[in-house]
Amino acid sequence: MEFQFALLFVGIIAFSDSARGPPRIADKVIHRQSVRLGRTIKLLCPVEGDPPPLTMWMKDGRTIHSGWTRFRVLQQGLKIKEVESDDAGTYICKATNGFGSMNVNYTLIVIDDASSGKDSQVPEGSNGEYEDHSGKQWARPRFTQPAKMRRRVIARPVGSSVRLKCVASGNPRPDITWLKDNKPLTPQEIGENKKKKWTLNLKNLKPEDSGKYTCRVFNRVGEINATYKVEVIRKYCPLGHSTKIGVHCQ
Repeated sequence: MEFQFALLFVGIIAFSDSARGPPRIADKVIHRQSVRLGRTIKLLCPVEGDPPPLTMWMKDGRTIHSGWTRFRVLQQGLKIKEVESDDAGTYICKATNGFGSMNVNYTLIVIDDASSGKDSQVPEGSNGEYEDHSGKQWARPRFTQPAKMRRRVIARPVGSSVRLKCVASGNPRPDITWLKDNKPLTPQEIGENKKKKWTLNLKNLKPEDSGKYTCRVFNRVGEINATYKVEVIRKYCPLGHSTKIGVHCQ
């Protein structure tokens, strides 16, 4: 009896040990994925193991973390919202447990309808040639983050800040100029380097900063623009009320 119990006990241990192991693929993976500009996509990481593996995501060798505001790491995948052109690349889900690790690889392709030729126009004086040297068709500029441009009337108190976005794509790559009340802003007024030219940062707002701010985006094919109305609210102090130290009312 004791001998049979011992054999049963050893068998249970052997069975449980055979079930434990490194992460493994639990479902079919389509390694080449495509998504349209501005849409949402979810890349799955269908792995299993015992113990359950922990996962982390990387893009082009860089670890994706909470600072990537449009990216969200889920239990079974990676969700990317409001996809931008720069989101194209190689994505890796790395699953790890005490027995080992494995990678699930994806290549993400971002489709820009504006560059597909549907909205392309032949520029004047081009003699019918409407492709660049790489063979890619010219395309009018288009805003790539329209969801972040819905609020066009913005009120802010004195001393605060505001960011106005006009991120766009096109071919050739468009340029952008910023205007306030139809007058171009100087480089000193814009105050940001070229890498951040698609966002206008207005800091330490003053009443005279109120006005209409327009981004004008253009290339040799066409032009688009968007206007924000910024209202800087003054701080008033009721008569007969004292103010706290350091607070100025106007």
